Amino acid sequence: MKKIVALFLTLIMVLGICAVASAEDWKFERGITIVCPWGLGGGADGTIRPMATLLQNKLGVPVDVRNETGGSGVTGATFAYKEPADGYTFLLGTQSLYIQDMLDNMDFNFKDEFECEDILVHSINMLAASKNQMEKYGITNFSELKEYAAAHPYEVSVAMLTATGVDGMCFEIATDGLALNPVTYDDGSAINSDMAGGHVDLAVGGYDDMSGLIESGDIIPLLIFCEHRIDIAPDCECTAELGIDSYAGPWRAIFAKKGTPQGAIDALIAAIEECREDATWQEFLKNAAYDQRTVPAPGEELQAFCLSEYKDLRDYMFEQETLEKDYDDLK
Repeated sequence: MKKIVALFLTLIMVLGICAVASAEDWKFERGITIVCPWGLGGGADGTIRPMATLLQNKLGVPVDVRNETGGSGVTGATFAYKEPADGYTFLLGTQSLYIQDMLDNMDFNFKDEFECEDILVHSINMLAASKNQMEKYGITNFSELKEYAAAHPYEVSVAMLTATGVDGMCFEIATDGLALNPVTYDDGSAINSDMAGGHVDLAVGGYDDMSGLIESGDIIPLLIFCEHRIDIAPDCECTAELGIDSYAGPWRAIFAKKGTPQGAIDALIAAIEECREDATWQEFLKNAAYDQRTVPAPGEELQAFCLSEYKDLRDYMFEQETLEKDYDDLK
């Protein structure tokens, strides 16, 4: 019996050593696809493309970003789910996919089928406004917006890429039930165009989504969803100083389908972590105000963070009576 136990333990050790060696020796033999469930010009697309360029140089194989839009991210997540878990297809995701999962808008259980592997950025959301429209309404700050919206219900429109996602959640908390007219878009560039042209009044999104138009003066920030004012827009009020409990901003991460070879996951994570130190990535973070928040390290810290995010969103949806699909470990 002792010999059998010893042989069994030896076998486990050998298999463990082989698994580690496999992870370390993994080499991508063809191009990688990263599915982006949101359109060109948005914050998600704008985040993954510079990282994809850096990864391509680091890994020595093409890294293709594939935009599969629709359904507030569901279409892209479903596309990635149907792809083989062979280490060559990954998914760019945010906590909006957690929301869509618990709204029961997916044909599969996202929480069970995908795992977050590495967070690229943690964005800070903001409420921005068309300068021309605000001049027409006589609005110069968030307090004046609230007064105007209360007096003119559903006249003021607000554009969001995901009305039922994180953008919608933080916006709903901040506006405290004001009668605004939400308009859902699938393409961030269309939001920017309509904002600049005065076809939509407000937009919710990351600073990165609208930085160019802010710099040109076509749109103006009215409220930052953050615990503090941000360096890149120091004159704009934040939710914390106004006593508004709304700080959610989308983090953008690489997800892998369950069953993906661990070697491929580890190799991609290692490459991402090296690319973080690149000067062009550091400049990208600064310009988009992504340097205002830190991200959890891959591994146990990240998994604890993601579980906490899932639980917080679950509790919010439960309170709002929008929770359609629940998980026992989130209760």
